[in-house]
Amino acid sequence: MKTRIPDYYHQFHCLAGDCPDTCCGPWEIVIDEETARRYEQLEGPLGQQIRQKLTPVEGEACFIPEDGRCPLLTEEGLCPIITQYGTGALSVTCDSHPRFTEIYGGYAETALCVSCPEAARLLLERTEPLTFRTVEDDRPPEPNDLDADLFFLLLESRETAYSLVQDRSLSLSDRLALLLCYAQRLDRNYDNNGLCRRFSDLYRNPNYRQRQLVRIRRLRKYGTLIPTRQLCLAMEHLTEEFPVQLKELEWVSPDSQPIALEQLTMYFLSRWWLKAACDGYVWRQAAAAVVSVLAVAGLSRTMGDVQAAARLFSKEVEHNAENLALLKRAMDLPQFGRMELLKLLEVPHAI
Repeated sequence: MKTRIPDYYHQFHCLAGDCPDTCCGPWEIVIDEETARRYEQLEGPLGQQIRQKLTPVEGEACFIPEDGRCPLLTEEGLCPIITQYGTGALSVTCDSHPRFTEIYGGYAETALCVSCPEAARLLLERTEPLTFRTVEDDRPPEPNDLDADLFFLLLESRETAYSLVQDRSLSLSDRLALLLCYAQRLDRNYDNNGLCRRFSDLYRNPNYRQRQLVRIRRLRKYGTLIPTRQLCLAMEHLTEEFPVQLKELEWVSPDSQPIALEQLTMYFLSRWWLKAACDGYVWRQAAAAVVSVLAVAGLSRTMGDVQAAARLFSKEVEHNAENLALLKRAMDLPQFGRMELLKLLEVPHAI
C-alpha cells in the first residue's frame, strides 16, 4: 500500500505533561476490544483503577471525562498507563492520536490533526510551502467500491488546487476565490474527464488565473459571516468555549495572516478533497475548506491566536462526525453558494 504523509509528519513528538491542551480532555475515549481485554487482565492498583473507570457506551468500552479530562490522568497531566507499561499498552485511539489515516483501496493518507497543539504549531508556524511524500509498504489494498476514474481525477485535480492555494504571487483572498471557481467547474463536469483535465490545465496557467480574477473582482461585493456563525451555533458543542467565541465571530481578511491560513487551507484540502470520491461533490469539500479557514480567521481575532482558533475549530468540527457532515451539507445551501462565498473574499472590507 502507498501512504502519503506531509513533510513535517516525522517531526511530531507528543508533549505529554507539557502539553497546554491535552488530548485526554473533554472527549469520550473509545477503547478497542483487544486493548479492553488486556486491561481486564492487568494486576495491581492501576489495573483495578482502569477497570473502575471503563464505562460501557453503546456497546463499547470508554473512558468518560471527569472534570474535563481523562479519569486516569495524574495531577501532572501524565498517563499512568504509559509511565507504568509504555506506549505499547495504549489503546488504538490513544496511541494514534493526533494521527489519522484515510484509506482508499491501495492508497492511504496519514496526517496530524490540528486539534493537537504541537501538530498545529508544526503546521501553522512553518513559512515554507507544505509538501507531501509517499512511502510504500507490503500491506494489501482494502476492499472498496470507489470509482477508479473519478478517484484518479480527484488526485490530479487536487494538485491543481494545491498550486492555486500556494501561488504566493497572489493574495490569499484571490487564491481562495480561484479555488472556489475551479471546484465548481469540476463539480459540474465530473462525467467528462477530458474537460475536467482541460480546466486543470487552464487553472495552472498564470495568465488564465489573472483573467479569471478580473472577472471575479467585478462580481465581488461585501459579504457576511452570519450564516457561518449560525451554522456553527447549530452544531453539537463539545466545549463551552466554542459557542462563547462564536458570539464574537467577525469577518477578518484571510490576508491578515496569509501564510498560516494558506497552510490551514492546504490541511483542509488534503483531508477533504478526496472525499468527493465517496459523495461525488468536490464543491462541498472546497467550499467547506474555505468557510473553515474564514471561520478560523474570524475566531483568531477575538482569541488573539490563529493556532488556538484552529485547534478549537478542529475540536468542534473534525472530532464530531455529525458536525462535519452538517458543515459539508450546508455548502449546498444558497447562503454558501459561490457568489456568497466570493463576497467574503473581498479584500478591502466585508461586514
